[in-house]
Amino acid sequence: MIDAISVIGSIASILGAIWAWKEAKKSKTAAQLAQRIKDQLIGHRKTSELAELQALLGTAQKKFTKYGASNPKALAGIDHHADSESLLSFMHTLKSYNEYFEGEHENVADKFYDDIEKTLQLFRKSSSINNISEHGNSILNKLANFSPILKREFTSKKESVVTGA
Repeated sequence: MIDAISVIGSIASILGAIWAWKEAKKSKTAAQLAQRIKDQLIGHRKTSELAELQALLGTAQKKFTKYGASNPKALAGIDHHADSESLLSFMHTLKSYNEYFEGEHENVADKFYDDIEKTLQLFRKSSSINNISEHGNSILNKLANFSPILKREFTSKKESVVTGA
């Protein structure tokens, strides 16, 4: 009788261990799925933030295209302070998303922000058409130089969302 109880207890113990192992495997799979979903959501958020930044950059570039003209006299009557608002919007958003641009030695977004901010101050203080044209063209060139950096980061985030990396 005691042997039968021992055998039944052993069988129950083995069955319990098998059941616990299967449940643990299900939990592990569920935890991995939850982590993949979380990573994907974070990737989508980062992608949408960079898409917002890319749209703001495009708007600023369109506003400053006129300053790339070779004839500053064509700028007579423009409101360069109003044009700088789109650039300020881009700059402030860039500053808030600067973690996407951290490099090994420096943050590219912070460096760009500091550089273009100085030029923007000169642009806003300018009163002569020649100075407005010169500083506006400089801003346009700086925006054009930053564009591939943003595009590379944006493409990288899009690809990581697609591949799940």
